[in-house]
Amino acid sequence: MREGWGSWRSVAVFVFSILLLPCVVEAKREKWPHEASSLQADESIVWGHLDNGFRYALKPHYAKPGLVSMRLMVKVGALDEEEDELGLSHFIEHMAFEGTRNFKPGELIAFFQKLGMSYGVDVNAFTYHDKTVYHLELPQNDAELIEQGLRLYRDYADGILFEEERVENEREVILREKQARDTPSSRISEASFRFSFAGTELAKRNPIGLESVIKETSIEKLKAFYRKWYRPDLMTLVVVGDIDPARFESQIAETFADLETPRGRAPKRKIGRLERSKPFRTGHLSVEGVERYTLEISRAWMERDGGDSWERRKEDAKRSFATAIFNERCRELIDGMSDDFANYNRVFGIPYCQLSISSGGEFWWDAFVWMDQLLRQALIYGFTQQELDYVRKTWLQSSRSAAARYETAEPRMLVDDLVDSIAMGRVYLASESFAKAMDRYIESLTLEELNKAFRDVWELKRMSYFVAGDLQESLSSLALKRRFNEDRKYAILPYVPKLPEVFEYSELGNPGTVVDSGTIDAIGAKTYRFSNNSRLTFLPSENEKGTVRAVVRVGGGMLGFKDTNPATHALAMGALFRSGFGGHDIEEVYKELRSNVSSFMFGVEDHDAFTYRGVTQVDGLDEFLKIVAEFLLDPTVDEEAFVVAQSKFKQSRELEPDGMNEGYRDLYRMLYPNEPRFHAPSLADIVSVQRDAVQTWLGEPLKAGYLEVAVVGDVEEELLLKLFSETIGALPTRRESKADFAAARALRTRPSAGKQRIEYKNGMGDSAASVIVWTIQEEITTRESAALYLLSNVFESRIRKRVREGMGASYSPSVRYVTFSAYDTLRHIRADVDCLKGDAESLLDVVLEISETLSSELVEADEIQAAVAPLEEGLKQAWQDNGYLLEHILYGVQEYPRVVERALAYKDGLLSTITADEMLAVARKYLKKDAALAVAIVPSEPSKIAEAPKWEETKRAGAIK
Repeated sequence: MREGWGSWRSVAVFVFSILLLPCVVEAKREKWPHEASSLQADESIVWGHLDNGFRYALKPHYAKPGLVSMRLMVKVGALDEEEDELGLSHFIEHMAFEGTRNFKPGELIAFFQKLGMSYGVDVNAFTYHDKTVYHLELPQNDAELIEQGLRLYRDYADGILFEEERVENEREVILREKQARDTPSSRISEASFRFSFAGTELAKRNPIGLESVIKETSIEKLKAFYRKWYRPDLMTLVVVGDIDPARFESQIAETFADLETPRGRAPKRKIGRLERSKPFRTGHLSVEGVERYTLEISRAWMERDGGDSWERRKEDAKRSFATAIFNERCRELIDGMSDDFANYNRVFGIPYCQLSISSGGEFWWDAFVWMDQLLRQALIYGFTQQELDYVRKTWLQSSRSAAARYETAEPRMLVDDLVDSIAMGRVYLASESFAKAMDRYIESLTLEELNKAFRDVWELKRMSYFVAGDLQESLSSLALKRRFNEDRKYAILPYVPKLPEVFEYSELGNPGTVVDSGTIDAIGAKTYRFSNNSRLTFLPSENEKGTVRAVVRVGGGMLGFKDTNPATHALAMGALFRSGFGGHDIEEVYKELRSNVSSFMFGVEDHDAFTYRGVTQVDGLDEFLKIVAEFLLDPTVDEEAFVVAQSKFKQSRELEPDGMNEGYRDLYRMLYPNEPRFHAPSLADIVSVQRDAVQTWLGEPLKAGYLEVAVVGDVEEELLLKLFSETIGALPTRRESKADFAAARALRTRPSAGKQRIEYKNGMGDSAASVIVWTIQEEITTRESAALYLLSNVFESRIRKRVREGMGASYSPSVRYVTFSAYDTLRHIRADVDCLKGDAESLLDVVLEISETLSSELVEADEIQAAVAPLEEGLKQAWQDNGYLLEHILYGVQEYPRVVERALAYKDGLLSTITADEMLAVARKYLKKDAALAVAIVPSEPSKIAEAPKWEETKRAGAIK
């Protein structure tokens, strides 16, 4: 039975279910959130249930023809486990992919590949505190595919096999997963969560479970847990996409109506109650060898659960908005502060606010005091109208952007929001009407209301304090109280915002004119060259309503890099951005960007150009182009800005918590010896880099180098040409063609080969990686390149089958075929296998053995088909993705015109024409054992790298002004 779509259809489905199972007694089903709320749910959704309690929510969404996203949510997670069951929900999730009634072990991989989906437990499912969710993405709304998907979900519901061999293998895989996630950062996050929600069941449970339970649980215990919780009245099917709801309902009834409901009601979940918070409540986690200190001030509290309502939505929005104003103030006062320094939200219905910052060992006491001062300043004096007006403007801009994206979003971008709303008991509202209503409410909020909301949430005497790092002793609540009480004797001055100024841009002179134009008929794009030699390629697209994406490519980027210090390129663009322009400092530029542009990025990662990338609504395109034009008009790196950027970069490297990053940096030095353009800088490099070196490299190319812009999106051609002509097209004359970088493009490296070992410090546990890289240094044909793509996919499948499925020695092995548009003769095939330290070197041999097999015998036809299907389906969907169109087709198309020809070849099915003989040929040619660099990246013996500070440090931070 269901609500909506006409009573006669409801009766038809009901009768159909009765005919299938005349003896089924209707189970007590869980109510939908909107049934217990005055809020009106999205009327486009069909909300229904079967007699056995199985529920479904179907949302037609026709923006992407053919695509259908499906989720099966089972209401069981870590919160529902007993002490001797911790981890069983997650274990069963793994077993769902290891054999079911209709999909025997190994067959699911082929099924997911047929759908064009990647395969992997975390890719296709996840387990959380309150739910287990299984994912399916259907490339066509084909009745047979939908039937297969529903049959698989039915198998998950009551047909998991739990074969002994597969259980034992997944036991090892889960232990590898647990170990892979056991990083310093994750330990700190988990400890913070436990501290914040002490007293509740949330604090006692982690979805991945306890190692002892994973190791010791029996098959019988897994089956008993499965039978207890996988019952229809705890299951909800959620579907979004190009569907006929009535037809879908019939298939749901046919598939799930005879699913048996166990006797008795489903077990009730109890979250528990938070511990009563006392003033100066403290917590800590000592992590040896981690010099970075994570500091948090937080508060969680219980409220009477009155269900979802418009009043509660408004109250949460007001609290979030007030916190956003505080966050913006902190970001301005503390250089380098993240955008989410302060936040407010609900965690499983529990209101929660938190300030979080990282600090070096010598400053962490002061950082705690600074945070306390910032809070007191806001609590005592409140915010200003100027602050309110700015944050409101950015808030509404973000809301409009989200609303515009919603209409043309892919189903998978919507379905998980619907799942979460159902799981959390929140009414799923129609996007457009809710956004408009909430925007009106945000516009109506007064300064007085927001100041009160902030004081209510951030009540100082109820705050708790947490620190993590390499601690010598516990965080003492008494020591903290003494320090704060001493500091609080001093007066806090009110915050005085910088006086608002009109943001003015440079006068660029007369707009540029189009002197040459053309079309790329195969993709529907147009090309232009302006009078200053700047180039524009435009592809109109309604894939994202009201949204425009752009990439600006300037000069030769890394191709022109000749410095021996890699810190020069690592710091360059950041130092330039921090320098601002036209008398505007970085903060003014940042605020202008945030007011109008959704995303703004700059860098040299593409190697063949300096790049500026932007995503914006149409009314923000002007600002994006103006700001890029300013950086190209006068690309000057300010000395003070450079020093700050250098200091920030050095600090971030010094305080890096997870040491394996250093291991991978060493790997790149082995792959590209004496090629600093590929290296990440050491601390010594960062300290020794010179501003003049950065300026010399950036200056001339940005000011006069070859300039090509690509734009894709929902904007009128006439408007785009006008905006472009007045900004980038009005700059001084550029180079008509790119400088000759023939020598750089013909790069030939001399990578190390054979087995190597890299040891990294600042590790935790036995986390390691086996990495094998084959470097290809010659020009190859398009067909050879396609064969290498397929070969890499087959290679990954074989490693997964042997190492993960067969040995349980890795959680998520991968193989990538890496190409570079900048270099004609450089490619890699790279295999990465996460593992334990003790397995790292032996796994190198396993992977090399698999590569030798690929080089000596033909790949079977079914393996090729399994490799082709997901790649071709991915390409099909990619042509509806503006991000793909911009970055893989329009990107540099006037510089690299052949890119369209290659892209169309792949779109037209090139991969499906590659033969087993061609794959064997490239394997024999390039997967040579003696040419491989095989590296075991392992932790060294733990060692302390920092002297921890004393808690009773008496130095007092200066008062905020």
